[in-house]
Order: sequence, then structure tokens, then C-alpha cells
Amino acid sequence: MLPKPEERTGRHSFPVIPPLGYPANDPSGSGRFTGPAPNMFITRGFDWSDTAPGRRRWANALLGRLGIAARLTAPGSTGYQTSVEQRANIYHLVSQVLAYGVEGALVEFGSFTGTVSTLIERGVSAEGAGQEVHVYDSFGPAFGVPDPLEALKQNFANLGLSLPIIHAGPVRETLPAQLPDKIAFALIDIGFGGYEHRAAQHCEDVCFVLGHVYPRLSRGAICTLIDFWDPRWHTNEVHENPGVTLACDRFFADKPERVAALYGGSYTQGYFRKL
Repeated sequence: MLPKPEERTGRHSFPVIPPLGYPANDPSGSGRFTGPAPNMFITRGFDWSDTAPGRRRWANALLGRLGIAARLTAPGSTGYQTSVEQRANIYHLVSQVLAYGVEGALVEFGSFTGTVSTLIERGVSAEGAGQEVHVYDSFGPAFGVPDPLEALKQNFANLGLSLPIIHAGPVRETLPAQLPDKIAFALIDIGFGGYEHRAAQHCEDVCFVLGHVYPRLSRGAICTLIDFWDPRWHTNEVHENPGVTLACDRFFADKPERVAALYGGSYTQGYFRKL
């Protein structure tokens, strides 16, 4: 039985994932599951029962255009920064690099409270071979969260997961010195809801990360970019970080890879595979 929304949120103002009480690949506790883990855990810490998603998306788009960082969420919501569809994409992309034995660590830029980081770690725990998971974030107070790093640690503890390798600080200070030599999977989510007036700086930041990550991607490695927007496919989704697409257009102009759009529900996403 899933915990009630108030149990998911608890006493905190930041997302905290409830303890599961059973191994990731055995929800019954019977020990009968020995293969790949079911991906139902992507809904943990994320509420399905949003009765007014359309109006909420419209209001959030307006807030973003006004330069306001706050966002409206469903009552008890703990995962408004990612959609279930985005988490499903991430789960399957992680599973691919693990199944094909792509060499290297798994890295996330913009981990915040670690809800997506736990998804990556659970994939490695269930289907990997001990690959390292690295997370990067400034971990400064944001979106009403006073201590994102503490929230991340609590989320991992509640799921019984080992902590990832944590790199705290602005990416321009932690990269490239703190990057692993080889990378199998990378997730870049360093947006800040800036719309056009911050797009140029956002583009520079994403290009900076890509510039250091790309050479370390193994052949067959996957990189997914949250907020990538393609007007040919993304028509009704929230589009509040145009700097991501600007960065991809610039960075891949002389590269053989192309970023493909992914369906992300109310949000946007893209990915590429290293050739």
C-alpha cells in the first residue's frame, strides 16, 4: 500500500521519500524476484492525484515569464520538478547502459534533493555491477528547501541506499577536476526557470558541462538533458529553460550526435547516445 500524501511529505517542507521496507527488486518480501527490478518505484515520492494539471501548468508558465521562481504544486506533492514520464525515461536509459555494459560511472548534474538520484542508484543496485554514481549540485537553499543536501541524504537513507559520491559546489568549481575519467550515463538538469532573459547564461552553463562531460563519455554512453525542447514535437509542454536547446544547437553543430526529443509529460527532455 502506498503511503498517504501527508506521510510522503511528513514534517518537512522538502521532498522526502518514505522507507520502502523491502528490497528494490522484491516488493512482496518473498525473495521470489531475481531478475531486473520492476520500475514502479519511479512513482515513489511523486503524486499521481493532481486534479488540475492544466491550470497549474498555465499558472506556472505565467510565474516563470514574470521571473518568479516559485511554482504551484498539487497538495502533498513531492516531485513537482520531474514528471513520472521523465522518470520512466531516465529509468530505461539507465537500464540500457547497464544492460549493454557501457563502461564508466553514472553522473547527475543538478541533483537537488536527490529524488532522481535515488532512481539512478536503485537501477545500479538492481541491474548494475557496482558502478559509481556521482551527483553534482551547489546544494544551496532553493524552492523553499533550506538544506537540499540533508534532504538528499535522508532520501537515500529512507530507501536503504548507499550514498552516491557527492560533489557540492558550483559546477564551474567542481568541473573538470571532480569528474570520473569515464562516464556511461549523464543527466544534466541545471535549469533555473529563467526564460529568455536568462537563456544566454543558461546556454553557457550547459555548454560548459557538456564540454567536460562529452570527451569522457564511453562509446554507447547516454546523456539526457532535462528541459531540452524541440518545437517539432514539444507543443503543449512547459518551456521555461530555452538555454538548453540553444546550448545543444551550438555544442552539437560540429559533432556527429544529434539530440532526440523524449516525451516527458508536462515537461520536456532530450537525449543523445555517444557514437
